Amino acid sequence: MQGRIFALLGFLGLALLKNVAFAQLDNRVFEDSLAITPKNAQKLYLQVHNLNFVKNNEYFNDIIPGYTLFGYQLKPRLVYFPAKNVRVDAGMYVLQDFGHNYFTTIAPVFSVKFKKDSTSLTLGTLQGNLAHRLIEPLYDFDRVMTNRLENGLQLIHHKPGWYLDLWVDWQTAMRRGVQEEIFGGLHTYVAPLRTHSIRVKVPVQFTILHQGGQEAFIAKPILNTMNLATGLQVHFNFGKHAFVQQLRLDNYVLASQAAEVTIGQPDFDNGRAFYGNFTLATRWGDLMGSIWLGDRFNSAQGGGLYRSTGVTNKTYTERHRDILLVRYLRNFRISPDVTFSFRLEPSYDFNHQKIEVAAGLYLHYTPRFFLLKAVSN
Repeated sequence: MQGRIFALLGFLGLALLKNVAFAQLDNRVFEDSLAITPKNAQKLYLQVHNLNFVKNNEYFNDIIPGYTLFGYQLKPRLVYFPAKNVRVDAGMYVLQDFGHNYFTTIAPVFSVKFKKDSTSLTLGTLQGNLAHRLIEPLYDFDRVMTNRLENGLQLIHHKPGWYLDLWVDWQTAMRRGVQEEIFGGLHTYVAPLRTHSIRVKVPVQFTILHQGGQEAFIAKPILNTMNLATGLQVHFNFGKHAFVQQLRLDNYVLASQAAEVTIGQPDFDNGRAFYGNFTLATRWGDLMGSIWLGDRFNSAQGGGLYRSTGVTNKTYTERHRDILLVRYLRNFRISPDVTFSFRLEPSYDFNHQKIEVAAGLYLHYTPRFFLLKAVSN
């Protein structure tokens, strides 16, 4: 069956690449952008980012067990613009997972961002997580609820025909008996065709998770897990007043490599996959169909459904993962600062002939309050 599916999807992919493509799920409502606007120079704001969420993953497979995420996040921070091209953020991040009588995470938030023309540099808390706009096999959507913050260094270059996001996220510092963990990546694309009705992009996405350290008291091996994806995106736009506002289809080929093989899976250090998506963006929400064909593919921090190695039981493996996903996504804008999101994501596992479902409800509250403007001498 694996060979027949690959042959069929290969033919369809080549045919459809001539016409349409998009990159990934539209997660813009979950992004926390560190925008810089010259008119805000010397102004101080209070900005709040609140996400209330419930997501139930009804999974019944040995790769990723089912689980439920239920709670809220709150990130209030002061934002000051000392100059027209500099932004400073300072605040706090709080995560509450329901079922506990304590906060799951309390962490400081601080960053300095400098922008020159089309290029920006950020040190501290990054414009990260889903804002990297990686495809789900490379970056798990659920991390926006479990591992929201990224701290390190980020370079972004954005022009109409070229985009680049390059970052390093220092996740775990090395200490006695604990390896350092550093997650870095690259998302770039060129747009050779841009018109009102059609847009074509050629993306490249790369991630690496380094787990190691040079200290002698750490007996664990150094592990570098790398993932690469490239493909073609094309958007057909039909206008905001049409029922079908956009037609999107994307095709990606992916590769994975681990420099040190985990015990129990000696043949799974190199993998490959095909990931294809068809999306209808309508006035009633987005309807998306996806096909995943994986061969020994593993990812550093990608979605568990796409892995060939167990998320919790790392000795369990499935060389081939063939999955069909159908997703419905809709955002309801209640006010300029409040958005409600609903997602329903059933999937079918070809190998085990099993249907599984994930569903989520999300409420976003993202106000910004002007406090004062500094007086120039």
